[in-house]
Amino acid sequence: MADEIWPVFPDDVQPVPPERGNGDSNRDFGPRPDAAPLGNGKGRRRRERPYRGLITTQQFMGRMRPPDYLIDGLLLRGSTYTLTGPTGHGKTLVALLMAIRISRGEWFCGRKCRKGPVAFFAAENPDNVRIQFFALCAEMGIEPETVDIRWHDGLFALDAAVAAVRSDLAECPDLAFCAFDSLQAFFQGDDDNANMAMLDLALDFRDLTAAHPNRPASLIIAHPIKNASKGNLLPRGGSAITNELDGNLTCWADNGVVELHNHGKFRGVPFDPIKMELAVIKPEGLLDARGDQMGCTIIRALGPQREAEMTATGSERLIKVLVAIRDDPGVTQSAIATAVGVSRTTVHKDIEILRNRKWLREYSGKYVITKEGKIALDLADR
Repeated sequence: MADEIWPVFPDDVQPVPPERGNGDSNRDFGPRPDAAPLGNGKGRRRRERPYRGLITTQQFMGRMRPPDYLIDGLLLRGSTYTLTGPTGHGKTLVALLMAIRISRGEWFCGRKCRKGPVAFFAAENPDNVRIQFFALCAEMGIEPETVDIRWHDGLFALDAAVAAVRSDLAECPDLAFCAFDSLQAFFQGDDDNANMAMLDLALDFRDLTAAHPNRPASLIIAHPIKNASKGNLLPRGGSAITNELDGNLTCWADNGVVELHNHGKFRGVPFDPIKMELAVIKPEGLLDARGDQMGCTIIRALGPQREAEMTATGSERLIKVLVAIRDDPGVTQSAIATAVGVSRTTVHKDIEILRNRKWLREYSGKYVITKEGKIALDLADR
């Protein structure tokens, strides 16, 4: 195991040993060699690194090792990523699904996961994470208690707890994956768009696992800027955090389909968007305080056949919306929802799709079907 994890150093070139941290010397990794404490009077961590001297090409190349994926083609061991998406676009569900699949050594959307224990830091909304985890386990037919995940329940001051967290992670020598929910929850400053403050937080996240012997991968769930579009899903916090970390994965949901992709930076082989489906289930045992059955949104892999079915269903619904508007140009969205048999939120999204396709426009407070929309209706009636 040691030969697989650590680079081989020639006898005449040895790595500089890291200093010990403040924790128990038998458990604490100590801070990473290139990190220095805050101390320059500017509220910014000095990124000092020791000079190690020049080495030969042979020595330099002797330290090369092949990339080692935790999830094939997606997450590299020893790397730290952000996962950015707007609220409600499935990013916590994606992180939970990754955590479950890694802990069991299964497949994540057609990509093999290397099996290992997981640590999940549920800081932003642990009660919601509990419900989502329960529902995902029910969807997969597994008992939650059998999943090898260590949890932190709630928020804490990360900058003051780095040594303690590292110490706890050291108790799990085979640790494979850490998930943090979320970047903004752990930020303790006044302005999460401040580059230097977010850089310090990024360095804290790196410090948690940088010296762990099993080189776990880390994923930090992040919120984008306000009113972010699909083409602008960088984590809120300026360029510093994106530059410091190894990649930014993204989540974008549209009509129940979540696309997992990347934006801004990604160290690794480019990959096509990974598509997943959001679905509402009512798992047995998930009850509210009155004992009534609850529903919960889960996420699952989306195959080509299911995607085609969802596309066809969505197209049929769009035609039904157009028919409702054709029959009553002054109809409200609530009335359309009743006529079509869907929620008002779905109708609102469908109308935006129809506008983007230029099948529909608004004029004097009423919906007007365009020439292109009428053609679509005629084709659907044939």
